[in-house]
Formats: sequence, structure tokens, C-alpha cells
Amino acid sequence: MPSIAFEPQVVPDPPVWPQSVVTVVGNPKAGSRTAAAAASVAELLASELGTPYRIDELVDLVTIAPAIFQGDAAPEADRAALESAVELASSASVIVIATPVYKGSYTGLLKSFLDVLPARALAGAVVVPVTVSAAPSHKLLADQHLRPVLAELGASVPVPGVILEEKDLEDLQVVLASWLRANASIIQATTTALQPVAEPTPAR
Repeated sequence: MPSIAFEPQVVPDPPVWPQSVVTVVGNPKAGSRTAAAAASVAELLASELGTPYRIDELVDLVTIAPAIFQGDAAPEADRAALESAVELASSASVIVIATPVYKGSYTGLLKSFLDVLPARALAGAVVVPVTVSAAPSHKLLADQHLRPVLAELGASVPVPGVILEEKDLEDLQVVLASWLRANASIIQATTTALQPVAEPTPAR
């Protein structure tokens, strides 16, 4: 009886998870130090998680402020940019959300963007808050006020935020090193736990 040759099955490697680290910056000033700090956090975190970092996944909300505040009255290009930002944030597996501390809380620009997001838009995403304050007495307030809104949108916030004072920006790599050592593995585990479950293949 002739032998039957079977083709060996090739099992693909599982995808890297998280698949993206998106950054959202809520500073109303363009080119802010908050944006630079957020980019550093996202880049170092992506490297720690083994995920590619892409600068085009940084959303500086000040660039789409007209669409956020004017809605349908905003120019078409601004509305399209806002739609892209909403889609980017809604599909991300990890989001770094950064804001300066304004009046003891996070900025109105960031709140307005979060209000634009659909209900449960951040379900399945891990969010890392980053706040920058001028005064030590206020540095925890923005993080505390932001977390309930993120929870309402379905986000998981499993680790302490990156709480920065302006003086920390002068040596940010050193400040972030200890934070990454303590929290990167928790973020990795949480994003893995939240990843979509593949639909089973029907038996024939």
C-alpha cells in the first residue's frame, strides 16, 4: 500500500500584543513640553513592550481643536482629521493620554475630545495617563479627575499614571526608567488579557 505524504502544518506566530501605542495630547498650546513628554513615554513604553512606535500615531488635539469645538461648522479638513483621531484612539490597544494640570484638573480641550468619543470607545484599551504640573501640590489632581472619565469610556487603567512636575522634564529618561520597570509588565499582561478572542473555526 503506497504511503501517503502529509504536508506539515505551519502554525503562524501569534501577533505581537499590544499592536499599537497611540498618544493623545491635551495641551492647548502647539509644540508643548507635554507633547514631547508624552512622545517619550510612548516611545519608551513601545520599546519595552516590543511594539513598533510610530510618530503618526500621536494626536496633538490642538491641531484639530476647531472640529472638536465647532462640530459640523468646522472646515471639512478639520472634521476629517477629527474622525481619523477618533478612529485611531478607538482602535488602539494602548493609549498614552497626556495633559498639563490646568486649574487643578486636566484641560478642557482633552475633556471635549473625550466627550466626542462614542460610548465605550476605549473598551479593550489600556490607558496610561501622563500629567505635567508646575506645582507639587497640584500634581495628583489631573490624574484623579481623569480616571473616572476613562472608566466611563471602558478603558482599563491598571497602573499608576506618569505624574510629572516641570522640573522632571529636564531629565525625563531617568524619571521614566523606574516607572517602566515597575509597570511595563503589568501593561503587557493586561493588554494580552484584553486582546480579542478569535472566533472558533466551524468543524466540517
